[in-house]
Amino acid sequence: MKVRTIVFTLLMLAGMLGLPAFASARSGCNPNGHQFDLEGLLDAPLFGQSDESVGLLLGRGGDGADLVVGAGLDGRPLDFVGYPNPVYYAERDNTNCVADFEGGVPGITDGILGTFVPLQGYPQVVADSTHDAFFLAAVFASDTNFAVGIIKSTAANLLNTTNCPNGTQQNPALCWTVGSVTNIVPENTFVSNPTIAVDQRTKGTGAGDVYNTTSWSYENNQGEEAQIILAACTNAELNCSSSVVISGSDTLAVLPSVQVRADGEITVSYANLVIRNYEYFEYEMKFVNCKPQGAPNPPTCSAPVLVTNEKHPGVVTPGDELVSTDLAFPRHVDRLEADHKTVTTFYIYDQCAVATYTAPEVGQTCTKTQVAMTYSTDGGNTWSAVVPVSPNTPGQQFLGNIALDVSTGTVNIAYYSSQNDPLKLRTQIFLAQVPPGQTTVGAINQITGTLYDGPTGFSQFDGDPAACCDYLGVAAAGTGKSGQSHVYIHYTGSVDGTFNGQKFPIYTNMLTKFEY
Repeated sequence: MKVRTIVFTLLMLAGMLGLPAFASARSGCNPNGHQFDLEGLLDAPLFGQSDESVGLLLGRGGDGADLVVGAGLDGRPLDFVGYPNPVYYAERDNTNCVADFEGGVPGITDGILGTFVPLQGYPQVVADSTHDAFFLAAVFASDTNFAVGIIKSTAANLLNTTNCPNGTQQNPALCWTVGSVTNIVPENTFVSNPTIAVDQRTKGTGAGDVYNTTSWSYENNQGEEAQIILAACTNAELNCSSSVVISGSDTLAVLPSVQVRADGEITVSYANLVIRNYEYFEYEMKFVNCKPQGAPNPPTCSAPVLVTNEKHPGVVTPGDELVSTDLAFPRHVDRLEADHKTVTTFYIYDQCAVATYTAPEVGQTCTKTQVAMTYSTDGGNTWSAVVPVSPNTPGQQFLGNIALDVSTGTVNIAYYSSQNDPLKLRTQIFLAQVPPGQTTVGAINQITGTLYDGPTGFSQFDGDPAACCDYLGVAAAGTGKSGQSHVYIHYTGSVDGTFNGQKFPIYTNMLTKFEY
C-alpha cells in the first residue's frame, strides 16, 4: 500500500439534467443547493471543490440567521502552493446558503518544530455551541514532520467584518486566531483522514476539551502499516496532549471518526482492513470507548470492539460511471435517551449489497452500494443486526454521513442516491431520519431534485483506501421545538457556468438546508 502518496487528477464535469418540481420538505434556501464558494462561473471548470464538511451555530449569525462554516478541498491556489488546497467558507448574514467569505486554511507555527502548512488532507470543521466557536482540523506538514493542524475561531470573530471581510480572505489568520499541531508523526510517516469533536459540557473532567483522531501510517519490517491515534486539546488555547494509539493490534487501521457523548466520554469508530486477495479487502468495523483525563492529559481507552466483519464493503473504484471513490467510511453518533442514562450509538458505513468483484487489472468494485446502519445501547459491547438505511431502493446509495440533532434526539443520515435516474448513474441528495427514542429509520427526504452527473471528490492515489476519501458534510441543530431544527448538507454538485464562451455545468461545492 502507498498510503503516504496522494495524487489528484483534474476531473471534468460530464453534464447535468434538470427534473420537474417534486414534493419536498421545507428549506431555508434552494433545495437544489447554492454554490458555497466565491469562485466565478466564467471559464472555471478546472478549479473544482469537493470533500466537504460543515458546522453550524443556530441563530448566531446576523439578523438571527445561522452562522455556518464549511470546509473542503479547493482547486484554486488561494494561499499555499499545492493542488488542491484546504479551504473554509462561511455564511453569516443571510439565509440563502451563500458564502459571505472564504479563505485558504492558514499555516501554524510551533515554537519547537517550526512552521506547518496545510496539505491536501481532507479538512473537517465542527461547531462548539457551548463555547461559541468553530474548530477546523486538516493534515499539515513542516520540513521534517507531518501532523494534524487545528485552528479555532470564535463566532464573534467570524462576525467581525474587519478581521473577516466579505470576499476571499487575504489574511485568513485574522479569522482563525488560535492554532496548534497535534498527533505529530516523524519524517517518512504520514497522517490521513483527521476528524475532530468537542466536549460541549461546562463542568466535569475534560469539559470543553477538543479531540482529534487520525490514521498514522508507517513502515516496519512487515511492510507498511497504520494505526489510529487520538489526542486531547484544551478549548481556549489548544494546548494538546501526546498521542495515544487506540487501535490495539490492528495493522491497517484507517478512516477514523471521533465523537463525544453527553457525559464526556469519547467514542471512536474506524475500519481495520484485512487483505484477502490481491487488492481485495474485508473491513473489520471497530469501536473504541475512551475516558477523558482533562487536556493536556491524553484520554485512556479500552480495547477496540468488533462491530461487524464486513466482507462486502461499499467500494467504487476511480473511473467508474459514478466517478466516485467510496470506501465504507464508518461514522457514528451517540444519542442520550429520555431517561438521561441510556446512550444509543448509531453506526453507519457504506456496504455492498452484492458480492464485490476484484481482479488485478480492475481492482475492487461494487454494482450495488447502500448505506448500512447498526446500533448499540450498551456502550458498544453488543450491536444490532446491520440493516440498510433505505432498503429495497434501486441504484447506488453511498457516501453516507451522520449528524445528531441534540435538541430533539433526531438522527440525520445524508447520502447520495442514483435511485431516480433511469440509468442509475446520476445522483441526488437524500436525508434519512431516525426519530427520537427510536432505532429505525422513519422519514426519508429527497433534498435535491437536479440530477448530478459528475465527480463527488478528488481521486485518491491508485485506489489506496488509506489515502482517500470523498465526503459530504452534514450538521444539525435545533431548539427542541417542531419546525426549528436545521440540517445543513455540504456536498459536491454543479451550477450553470460557461467555458470558452459555451454554457457549461461547473463542478463545485454546494450547500443546502432542510428544516423540520
